[in-house]
Amino acid sequence: MTDNSVVLEGKNLTKLISEAEEHFNVDKDFIKVEIMEEKKSLFGSYYKIRASYEHNTELKDLERLISNIEEKLMNSNADAISADSEGEGAFIEENEKEADCEYEISVSSDAMEAHIKIYPPFGGGKEPDKESIYKALEASNIKSGILHNEVENLADHKIYNNAITIAKGKPSIPGKDASLEYHFDISKDKKMLITDDGRIDYKELSLIKNVNEGDLLVTMTPASKGISGEDVYGNEVKAIDGKTINMPKGKNVTLSEDGLKLISMINGEVKIVEGKVNVFQVYTVDGNVDNSTGNIRFLGKVIVKGNVITGFTIEADEDIEVFGVVEGAKISSKGNIVLHRGIQGMNKGELVCEGDLIAKFIENSKVYAKGNIQTDAIMHSIVYCGKKLEVKGKKGLLVGGEIRVSDEIKAKIIGSPMATVTEVEVGMNPDVRKKYDSLKAEYAKNAENYTKLCQVVDLLTKMSKKGELDDDKRTMMNKSIVLKLQTQNAMEGFKKEIQEVETYIEDISNGRIKVENIVYPGTKITIGSNSMFVRDQIQHVTFYRSAGEIKIGSFEP
Repeated sequence: MTDNSVVLEGKNLTKLISEAEEHFNVDKDFIKVEIMEEKKSLFGSYYKIRASYEHNTELKDLERLISNIEEKLMNSNADAISADSEGEGAFIEENEKEADCEYEISVSSDAMEAHIKIYPPFGGGKEPDKESIYKALEASNIKSGILHNEVENLADHKIYNNAITIAKGKPSIPGKDASLEYHFDISKDKKMLITDDGRIDYKELSLIKNVNEGDLLVTMTPASKGISGEDVYGNEVKAIDGKTINMPKGKNVTLSEDGLKLISMINGEVKIVEGKVNVFQVYTVDGNVDNSTGNIRFLGKVIVKGNVITGFTIEADEDIEVFGVVEGAKISSKGNIVLHRGIQGMNKGELVCEGDLIAKFIENSKVYAKGNIQTDAIMHSIVYCGKKLEVKGKKGLLVGGEIRVSDEIKAKIIGSPMATVTEVEVGMNPDVRKKYDSLKAEYAKNAENYTKLCQVVDLLTKMSKKGELDDDKRTMMNKSIVLKLQTQNAMEGFKKEIQEVETYIEDISNGRIKVENIVYPGTKITIGSNSMFVRDQIQHVTFYRSAGEIKIGSFEP
């Protein structure tokens, strides 16, 4: 027999165990279930069980539960936090004369402040004096940061029943993090424009950051050491040293002798790729990309003076610029793509870039750009744009296919007089949605673990008050408290990230589709989770989302 037990009967074993959880108000991990009787017939099953709640839960069961939760917590990649020692209020034992004044000393959870409260004597008992106050502090192990002026003040003015700060620890001083100073423009915002005659004015836009051999690119200021402090018990409060960082050394750069400077080894274009500083040379194809060149894969920038023929591929870690026509080819860039004469993909062409895309036209192609897209026309293509899409120039035409944009679409004409099916959408970003779902799942796992840890801590605390904790269980209780605080900190971190993503999703759901001239029937408009079909020709409009539905307003330049 155990300390507490209850006999339950019914047809559903799981439901009986749930009733036992509600009866004892603890998780099922702490309940022992004994099946006293089990019957099965044509009419169903019957169970009779005895559920027992043992205050002295086996140590190995608790260790297993805590170990399981600790492993899950480590896998969540949440930053670990250290459990602050909780100060325990120290009370001065009563003197032989019960009428003497009494001292109560409490210490903050971080052990950086101690407070004293004096209860007045009665019946002529002994009043506070400096000697007895110091003895009370000594009895509570308060050794450092004692405010001697407050001790004298309490002894002189006999201040009773007020919690007075009597000692303050010396806080640690964290070190400064290492920092980098870049000696070139590192901004990522670029706006490339094609002039009427098809030229790009690089000089005015400063898109290429040229450096010479021997130029200084980056200077590092190293991290500094922290200065340790001391709590009121006289224990060292270790300081956090400043965070060190690695030099972002990439290709064609070298470190100085002291390791604090990055220097260019060649003449070329300096760029940051995946957090590292590189200096790239440019690969130029004077003619077409065809059998004479084969597929092109290059770590720097690629310039093609001719056409890119169907079936060939260009891959580059930097920008790709094509002065001719791209046919049914695949072009992939980790930077920007510029097509002076556009792409005529024949349902085979693909453009993929992590930066911005500029093309004279896009026809019968698949396009994925993480940045902005600027073009004169998009016809019968599947396009995903991570920021803003602007279809301008003489035509400004967007017709046929599927167009999905995160922030905003701006065009002169959408659709055609033939009611060509054209789907345009803003407020859709699959990468953000995937991250949002992942954050919510991690938060739910940590919330479940936090609930179980609270139950473990509560159980061990009750056992401690009854004097039932041996050394092993006391160690387990301390470990449980640390895990509880770590889990709570992880939950707060996930909650903050979730709120940031939700704010972003709400912002992009308020994106706009702006049409300077005409929207033809056959066009499907989608903003966020709302959609509408255009059934009549509309002119000079802006589609936007408000109060959970799509509204039509006047054109916004």
